[in-house]
Amino acid sequence: MNCNYCGYEVSEDCKCCPNCGENPKTRKKNPYKENKVKKEYERTTIDTEKLLPLWGILGFFMPIIGLILFCVWKNSKPKEAAASGIGALSRVIIYILFYSFNIFVRYIFSR
Repeated sequence: MNCNYCGYEVSEDCKCCPNCGENPKTRKKNPYKENKVKKEYERTTIDTEKLLPLWGILGFFMPIIGLILFCVWKNSKPKEAAASGIGALSRVIIYILFYSFNIFVRYIFSR
């Protein structure tokens, strides 16, 4: 005989299924157990639009990682790739401007 709840094979004189713990002879489903099982396997989704600024910040503070993520994601995840690439590019541009300004100031004050 099979359990009416989970389908596990049990003996005829069994009063409790060893797999699910229910009486295998009753036909009524337990709604509490069904909801519990559904919630365990329910897939949660994350809104990726909210993560875009984080990829930009990561790319800004770690431009190498931002560039790597841009190259990996440019075809599969274009929005995330753009955010990490913009973060990395903005860091590089700020660094070049800061370095150029530093050289200019040293040139002016060395005279």
